[in-house]
Amino acid sequence: MLGEFFLNPVLPAQDGDRARAFYRDVLGLTLMSGPGDDPIFFRAGDGTSVLITEMPDRRPPEYATISFMVTGIEAIVAFLESRNVLFELPDSLSFSGVEGSVAGHVVDYGPVKSAWFRDTEGNILALNEIVTDDGSASS
Repeated sequence: MLGEFFLNPVLPAQDGDRARAFYRDVLGLTLMSGPGDDPIFFRAGDGTSVLITEMPDRRPPEYATISFMVTGIEAIVAFLESRNVLFELPDSLSFSGVEGSVAGHVVDYGPVKSAWFRDTEGNILALNEIVTDDGSASS
């Protein structure tokens, strides 16, 4: 029944204006709500979206709450670094029993490459690139 309805994650923000600027100006998402609205609604690729709402007393979890499915992860990491995004490695480099190999900020698990960073509000966001059997990115 719910499969026919729009779905979007909701993330907490300590400071709505700061979060709005990060998602719009740093990540390049399209702001769909008004300049001072709360909640703050953003559109991303392929009809996806995210909602940010100011909740000063709410702390984000210590795991990724959003994953951007990307191609060309290394170039995206470099672009975001040029915009002062700070990447971090997870506590464990193992995923589904596979130990990942680290190259800069990207962890290669074989079938997927991943990188993680925090937004201005402390939410952990992931970049994931699915890799085909021949080692190329899947689109």
